[in-house]
Amino acid sequence: MNSANSSNASVFHTEEYRIQQRLGVAERMDEQMKGFIRPFMPAQHRAFFCNSPFMMAGLVDSQGHPWAIPLWGDHTTVDDHHYIQSPSPTQLSLALNDNVTWLINDVALLDGNTGSKIALLGLQLSTRRRNRLNGLIMHNRGGVIRVQVEQSYGNCPQYIHPRDTLHRDVAPTLEASSNTNSNTQYARSSALTSKDALLIARADTFYIASRHHDFTDDPRHGLDVSHRGGKPGFINVDESSLLFPDFSGNKFFNTLGNIESDGRVGLCFVDDSNGDILFVNGKASILWSHPKLEGFAGAERFVQVSIQDVTRVFSIYPFKHPIIERSIHTEHTGVW
Repeated sequence: MNSANSSNASVFHTEEYRIQQRLGVAERMDEQMKGFIRPFMPAQHRAFFCNSPFMMAGLVDSQGHPWAIPLWGDHTTVDDHHYIQSPSPTQLSLALNDNVTWLINDVALLDGNTGSKIALLGLQLSTRRRNRLNGLIMHNRGGVIRVQVEQSYGNCPQYIHPRDTLHRDVAPTLEASSNTNSNTQYARSSALTSKDALLIARADTFYIASRHHDFTDDPRHGLDVSHRGGKPGFINVDESSLLFPDFSGNKFFNTLGNIESDGRVGLCFVDDSNGDILFVNGKASILWSHPKLEGFAGAERFVQVSIQDVTRVFSIYPFKHPIIERSIHTEHTGVW
């Protein structure tokens, strides 16, 4: 959620607002959102972020393409979350693990410069709670990123599966490698391998980063990172694209609005069996009608992503998230 409607009064940018208008909810959403989307973090959000073992971030690379990337610190236990601090209601500071800075700087070549846009998503998987923050990077040095808040708000949890968060053994601090040999630390290509396709076809969760076409001083122009969930098999995989249902949610249409604005997206999948992280970047489009739509209860449209770049980073993610139970909202959501 980060150009405005014609009156410039909406908290939503132009493309988000147009989708709300298309679906007949724009006036209601503007009224409901008064005071909900804030330029600061309320006390409960500050505490929530500071007690998060990991967060998801949306950042752009050197070509302006958004990536969804997990962030974590140097934990000694799962409950040791001191890598995140909130010195004020308008600032969040993250002291990142060296492997995360390697992902940002050497693998994805992401823009973490002062004044750059960033989106953050905090999740407490066991309770399905999630909160969002969009802002500006005010400091990035020595693995510490300080973020100035532009927008802070809560989000709908209905398609999050309750999960535990446990530590796993991970590789030592990694070094850059761009080879595609499976013995190296990451592999990059323009297409999915059979292993990649299988991970996605079995996934019940992924994260998606999107962007507005124009980054300006307006807090509505920027990045967004969001969670997507469903039954295992809710994503259709072919050689060159992914197709997944967009379920009824909070009617913000942050991701869809950005897709209408720019189209570039970054998807992130975590392999819980080995700690691999799979990044899939591409161009997204909204399919407002589709012959398979009736088979996915709660789905209101599909999103199709044409794959442009795939990166798998091996054995780097430090947590396991075994499922506690399936979200009841996914029981009738269909599979391919």
